[in-house]
Amino acid sequence: MGNKSYLLYGSADEVGEKLQESYDRILDSTRKWAEIINFDPDPQTGMTPKDVVWHKNKSKLYRYCSNNIKHHTPILILYALINKAYILDLSPGMSLVEHLVDQGFDVYMLEWGNFHWEDRHLTYADLVFDYIAHAVRKVCQFSRCDELSIIGYCMGGTMAAMYASLFELPRVKNMVFLASPFDFEDAGLSQVWINSGGFDADKIADVLELVPSRFVDLGVKMLNPVNNFWGTYTRLWKVIDEGLSIQSWKVLNKWVNDNVNFPGGAYRQWIRDMYQENLLVKGELYLRGRQVELGNIDAALLVLAGEKDHIVLPGQAQAAMEYMGSEDKSYHEFPIGHGGLVFGGIARDKVFPVVSSWLNKRS
Repeated sequence: MGNKSYLLYGSADEVGEKLQESYDRILDSTRKWAEIINFDPDPQTGMTPKDVVWHKNKSKLYRYCSNNIKHHTPILILYALINKAYILDLSPGMSLVEHLVDQGFDVYMLEWGNFHWEDRHLTYADLVFDYIAHAVRKVCQFSRCDELSIIGYCMGGTMAAMYASLFELPRVKNMVFLASPFDFEDAGLSQVWINSGGFDADKIADVLELVPSRFVDLGVKMLNPVNNFWGTYTRLWKVIDEGLSIQSWKVLNKWVNDNVNFPGGAYRQWIRDMYQENLLVKGELYLRGRQVELGNIDAALLVLAGEKDHIVLPGQAQAAMEYMGSEDKSYHEFPIGHGGLVFGGIARDKVFPVVSSWLNKRS
């Protein structure tokens, strides 16, 4: 009961012809599927025109080109250390950066670059004081202003909050957090795994020093293994079989398989200080002897989360509403997962407009 039966009607020759057509289509779709996986080049990403206006070691500060800047307050975008900058500028028509530029904003992004052996000792103190703080000053210098907005995606938002809590000037006027974790008390499956008793972040950092991208990538994918290791490729086959464009699949597949190494110093802090000890919301995180106190943040806040996000649970992001000292706070939840806030139809049609509309009123 409840099972559908698919019957072929007609003469024996007609049924045989239909079966052969189905068989041929399956073979053709499978052949294209295998060719795309093995031989198709990666799609171009990060195509919004930009200039490098400052750099430090491997990091670069991009300023996106625009002849239509309408808003005085510039935007600095920060993203997670394990990703690449193009995740927020994936492809024309599917890019948060492109959307903001088109809406008349003066947009910057701090690209971390690819971390290698010489970067293994970098910590969040180094990244906040020596990279983000300098980038903020450069943004205000080039845009000739004394305040800015910061957009942080995932860990990039967590680092943005560290910075904003420690530095009063230049003033952070607005902060937008996209799936950024702050409270790690309930971090879902990640917490179960990391706090199982056998996960020793210090030992991992001491042995590996520079944590390989593959190590982190496998850990994230194992949070949802069926979807990540099997579903990804069955979705591609279905797209091919239905005659749909494969461009979106290729762009997303490039993103999820194109991560960078994690400096051991920062990895140790991320796992031990955040996931295992939850120091950030407790007010017990110190960077270069200075206390990171989220209550110091008085910027206007826009917090966005995905209902189906298994990497950063909605409650982890929503904690910003409770712990930060801002008076102007807004929270939105969308029926999507982690990547859905910056990629896909809901991101393009709903999330991006919410971000630009909110900033428009405050910039």
